[in-house]
Amino acid sequence: MSWTNWFSPKSKVDKHAQAFIKKAFGYTPKDTTLYLQALRHSSAATKINSQLKNSNERLEFLGDAVLDSIIAHYLYNKFLSLPEGELTKMKSKVVRRDNLNMIGYSLGIVEELDLKLGNQEMHDSIVGNAMEALIGALYLDRGFDDTREIVIRILKKQGLDNIVHDDVDYKSKLHEWSQKYKRTLQYKVVEHRNENGSSFYKVSLMVDDHEHGLGSGNSKKSAEQNAAKMASENLHIRPQK
Repeated sequence: MSWTNWFSPKSKVDKHAQAFIKKAFGYTPKDTTLYLQALRHSSAATKINSQLKNSNERLEFLGDAVLDSIIAHYLYNKFLSLPEGELTKMKSKVVRRDNLNMIGYSLGIVEELDLKLGNQEMHDSIVGNAMEALIGALYLDRGFDDTREIVIRILKKQGLDNIVHDDVDYKSKLHEWSQKYKRTLQYKVVEHRNENGSSFYKVSLMVDDHEHGLGSGNSKKSAEQNAAKMASENLHIRPQK
């Protein structure tokens, strides 16, 4: 039993949230309070004296640190001969924002979010942030070892070992392809914003005036690289590493 449940006089269970956690993470929580908070965006949180009291932001902070530790532990044990610099590069590929957004969407987090955005646009980073918050909730509920096992299992389903080895410069390779076959490429920034001190870009890649790739990232360069990767896959271009 986790310490959070030990001191809780009554366990609170939301059946819908319980079913979602079971489907997404593979176990049935006895208390869903933490998980409901992890899914609650600041737009739907309660404000007391101008402070958000039950949003997922604190859990997101915790989950970010836990995820870093999980990936560091995994890479440290898997790649015994690699130096610190290479391990750091590998870790950054896994925990980058666009990757977390994608994983969050694959788990169906977007359908479970508690949001009150009004006329504001739903941004992909909200899903990635909730993914981190859920990892924080898992850690508080299940402890580090169980959380590590659950997260690694999910990441392996998403191609974890391929992600850490993905060193292809898709943008350069796609440029070479376009030169060879006389195709025109154009990258268009379709969204750019700053959120909590971090930048977010979404870029569309046009090939002969038709969109073939859409990528997001914390910089314009990374968003273009992800758009080029999607376009390469859509156009069945297989660049050599």
